[in-house]
Amino acid sequence: MAHIVTGGADLKYDSLSVIPLGGQSELGQVLWVITYGGEILIVDAGVAYPPEGLPGVDLLLPNTNFLEANTDKILALLLTNGHEEHSGGVSYLLNHLKVPRIMAPQFVSAMLTQSLIEKEEKEKSGQKFPEVDTIEWRYPYQIGPFEVEWIKVNDAIADAAALRIGTPEGEIIYTSSFKLDQTPVDKRLLDVSRLAQVGDQGVMLLISNSAGVENHGYCPSERSVLAGLSKHIASAPARVIVVIPGSATHRLQILCDLAKANDRKVIIVGETLIRTALSGALTGNLNYDRSIEATLEDLGKLKDKQILVVATGTEGDPMEVMRELSSGTNENLTVKEGDTVIYSADIIPGRVRQMSVILDQFLSRGVQVVHGKHEGVHMPKHASREELKLMLSITKPKYFIPAIGEGRHIMHHAQLAMDWGIAQANVFPLKNGEILEVDNGIASMIGTIEAQAVLFNRDQGERVTTFSVNERRSLSLEGVVTVALVINNVGELLSGPTIESGASGFLLSKEWEDMQDELKGAIHELIARARKDAPPIDIAQLRSQIRDSVSKSLRAKLQAKPTVQVIIHELAKTL
Repeated sequence: MAHIVTGGADLKYDSLSVIPLGGQSELGQVLWVITYGGEILIVDAGVAYPPEGLPGVDLLLPNTNFLEANTDKILALLLTNGHEEHSGGVSYLLNHLKVPRIMAPQFVSAMLTQSLIEKEEKEKSGQKFPEVDTIEWRYPYQIGPFEVEWIKVNDAIADAAALRIGTPEGEIIYTSSFKLDQTPVDKRLLDVSRLAQVGDQGVMLLISNSAGVENHGYCPSERSVLAGLSKHIASAPARVIVVIPGSATHRLQILCDLAKANDRKVIIVGETLIRTALSGALTGNLNYDRSIEATLEDLGKLKDKQILVVATGTEGDPMEVMRELSSGTNENLTVKEGDTVIYSADIIPGRVRQMSVILDQFLSRGVQVVHGKHEGVHMPKHASREELKLMLSITKPKYFIPAIGEGRHIMHHAQLAMDWGIAQANVFPLKNGEILEVDNGIASMIGTIEAQAVLFNRDQGERVTTFSVNERRSLSLEGVVTVALVINNVGELLSGPTIESGASGFLLSKEWEDMQDELKGAIHELIARARKDAPPIDIAQLRSQIRDSVSKSLRAKLQAKPTVQVIIHELAKTL
């Protein structure tokens, strides 16, 4: 009998456990673990983009310690859509776990296969990732003790799915990210009839998307951005640069259609977006006249009025490419006066201040920026309150978990479910790592497992420790002061001291200019005292004394707490 290692809570062999390892009280980083009979299903494996205040961190990933301890129990990874929040962490997961099978809808399968092949070729480590199985809609797949079925839903991306997971304890419906779009760009409607059929048969547990719960009514159709984008592209006097999430296939289709209508060529910037376009074309989810295609090399050959750039950042992060374009650091594209930049994406919490800086930088370059729902260039991809009620009504669950959203979204959705009619004792607003057990039809919380997010640095290709983040944050806020000097082995000062500093606001103050001479005088006194007290001088002790003296002076006079580093070069005395 295989037992699952938790490090704490006891998971019963013959009971069902449902555990979120990401996506609860945050946008993105979605990963669910479902266990029964000592076997594990992983549902989704997403990433999140870091908020301000995490220097050196490019991505947030789900904690895999529990899964690594039980890697031999994993049956499969089930993916519901190609958004980075749901599938952006797959390659990271595969580097740390033995996953025998990956299953996904056609578009997700094509996109992920491209990504894994590129990773194999780039790293040349010899590691071979498992092939991605493309599923059939409504088909029941038997995976260990589970029966799994993919059901069509609407989203801002092609082939988005909900899951029906049959277990010995009853049926689970996991909606993933969804909305009810009655005029979808790809003309594929949410499969209400199948969800209702499952609901009529009996749903034990509904896990439903919460991120749009604060929006009343129904979420506007993805097609509703057409009018706003059309107006701004048609009226733009020169080049148009539209920034979108890297996986937004429906938005990309609309932009291709508008490019054709406005006699513009489409130039796609960003690896993720290029992968999305190729996967969309291969699977029939992106259709356009190839005469609109152009590349970055064509920028100098085309008239500005003929150019429509569609861009995203690394890992599909739209805010990253906005930051690069506004600061002039993007290696592929430089904005110029007269350009129109359209930001057709969400501004995630924690990045509002960053967006304000970006807008100011664009304006200083003479670039017009269009963004926001009020301009009609972006619509949310998450179901609003009436759609969430509809999902409850057609599935009629016994138990309910609000999922995929920030803390307030989770709690508001929990309240909505109770107002709809689910008993408070049957609603579980889980946090990451909390374990919901269903045993003989009775659901209860039984404990937690480790679920603190993994901080990831893309360039280093490794996890970032909390210590290094705190150190970088300190440097970014308070700066660094470097004191350098050269002495001989009897303590005579041969050069310096020089004082250099950077990355701090106090550098602009007149007090800092006046204080440098004071600091140099204090350093001279420390050196003279060291020579007098204990020749030959103790270099380590002198370095410590200088560091303490400079730190205390800066704190007392400027209320600044920079990192102070002291460099002492010792030369032998020549005769």
